[in-house]
Amino acid sequence: MNIFLKSLTIVNFKGIKKYHIDFQSVTNVYGANRAGKSTLFDAFTWLLFGKDSADRKDFSIKPLDAKGDAARRIENEVTGVLVVDGEEITIRHIHKEKWVKKRGEEEAEFTGNEHLYFWNEVPLQAGEFQHKVNAILPESTFKLITNPLYFNSLKWQDRRVVLEDIAGTITDEDIAAKDARFRKLLDQLSGKTFKEYKAELSSKKKKIKDELEDIPGRIDEQQRSKLDPVDEAAVQAEIKSLQSEHDQLEEAITDIVKASEAENKAVMDIRKDINERKLANQSIELELKRAYNDEVAAANRSRDEAESRVRSLQQDYESKKRLHDQIDSTNRSTIDRLNKEIGDLNMRIENQRELFRVTNAKELDENMTVCKCSCGKVHHEVDDIETIRQHFIEDKTKALNAINEHGQSLAKELGAVKKQLSEVQERYAEELSKLAESLDRLEIELEEALKVLDAAHANDAGTAQVASVELRLVSHTGYNDNLTKIAELEGKLSNRPAHDFGDMRTRKAAISAEIDALRRKLHVNESNTRADVRIKELKDREKVLSQELADHEKQEFIMEQFDKAKSDELEVRVNSMFKLVKFRMFNRLINGGEEPTCVTLVDGVPFPDANNAAKIQAGIDIINTLSAHHGVTAPVFLDNRESVSEIPDTAAQVINLIVSPEDKELRVA
Repeated sequence: MNIFLKSLTIVNFKGIKKYHIDFQSVTNVYGANRAGKSTLFDAFTWLLFGKDSADRKDFSIKPLDAKGDAARRIENEVTGVLVVDGEEITIRHIHKEKWVKKRGEEEAEFTGNEHLYFWNEVPLQAGEFQHKVNAILPESTFKLITNPLYFNSLKWQDRRVVLEDIAGTITDEDIAAKDARFRKLLDQLSGKTFKEYKAELSSKKKKIKDELEDIPGRIDEQQRSKLDPVDEAAVQAEIKSLQSEHDQLEEAITDIVKASEAENKAVMDIRKDINERKLANQSIELELKRAYNDEVAAANRSRDEAESRVRSLQQDYESKKRLHDQIDSTNRSTIDRLNKEIGDLNMRIENQRELFRVTNAKELDENMTVCKCSCGKVHHEVDDIETIRQHFIEDKTKALNAINEHGQSLAKELGAVKKQLSEVQERYAEELSKLAESLDRLEIELEEALKVLDAAHANDAGTAQVASVELRLVSHTGYNDNLTKIAELEGKLSNRPAHDFGDMRTRKAAISAEIDALRRKLHVNESNTRADVRIKELKDREKVLSQELADHEKQEFIMEQFDKAKSDELEVRVNSMFKLVKFRMFNRLINGGEEPTCVTLVDGVPFPDANNAAKIQAGIDIINTLSAHHGVTAPVFLDNRESVSEIPDTAAQVINLIVSPEDKELRVA
């Protein structure tokens, strides 16, 4: 695949306000520092991946004013035309600010940024756009083959992965085919990986070393456990003499023990009798205490019950007395209210009677027949006067009827109130009578309960009449008989004969200890023999372990040689693919081992220490190899191209960014 950058159009991107550039197979772009050469490369990578040429995503793309502030309310846009295997593709990436004017607000408010993507003028979502870019060439591969410095900006682990990928897989079988020792090593793996087999050998070696380290101490321990040899015949004779003395002491002690056994039995019988009598007296004390407590409790219960009865009656009496007073008060209040209502109704009825009398006494006023209009007549016509009289009579009749109806209503209401008053007086009289009778009964019951309570208190809570436990024990015959007998028996115990063993038991114990010590001496020779046997076993084991350790270390050495051969093969394969650069894939350690690494060498100099020209030449060499491996070429941007007099041949499109102090604006040649 061949990717060719045909043109770039940049609008408001970093330091470039608007710029269009067409590219050739080799394009030279001249400009002074800060003229925008590097911006071309940044614009190209931002167009495709949203990052600058240094792989930064959070760089500033907005133009800056003289104060260093980013410009507002402008769109940042890059459009590129790519030719991919002859097919022309137009790609556009726009960054714009979103300003929203809320209702009621005079000015719009900044709410964030958005990115717009177009592919051949068709708008796409970010994910769709990136999918199309990656379909042409994945981002990681694109950066490797367009920027000569990108590969060596990676961590060494990532560089190593890239090189191992292009070198291809190096199998263990490939390495084993070159050496019979390696072939035998693979056969011994038995399905294990090299890592597992190394771990197994390391574990075995550690176990062997631990055991070897422990063996000298164990041998020394056995040596120190050996004692000087002993004369067994002399020891046996001494044991026999001591055993004879021991037996004599044992016989004397046995005689004394037998003599004291009868005495001990008599003492035990006396103690048994004493204990039985003491237990009997404890039972008597317990029984008398229980009876005393029961009697005291009964007396206290009687007193408590009397007090409780009095309290209950007093509470009941007070409760009913309060109810009586409450009903009496309510009765008086209700009767007063009803009497007041009756008085009010009587007064209102009397008022109606007076109103009826006054209304009934009214006569037609003659002045009512005089015309009040401007006709000039002194009187109404006869018919009009009659009509006026008729209306007067009708109005008077209606008024009298209304007064009469209202009076009857008041009389009916008065009768109802009087009836209610009668019922209330009757009901309250009955309730108060019943409560009075109940209070009389309670007064009688309370008086009787107080008499019972006074009697209980007169007995001093009942306990004064209960004989104490001590008094009861004094008069208890069985209890006192036991006390007398116990004193007699304890007197017998104090006069028993003593049986003295003297120092016979002490001497017997000392002789036993001496005999045990002598018998242990008899085991010294046997113990020494066992120690010698164990020392020989440990030394034999030491030889076996030393041989096993040597075998394992030999196997590890072969594995190290195998790893080294594999490392050498990887370096040979990798370095054979490049013309200018070489790679050191492993560090050789002082102990002869190796550790993986990935160091780029330019004429034997590590890449970071090389000059800029050498770095660019090495980068192009790496790009050529990676492009060939992936089967793709893409535009290569060479910054600071003026520092390189000559670059390696490459099939890729080359865009040289050249520092030219006299070119204040970009110039393409």
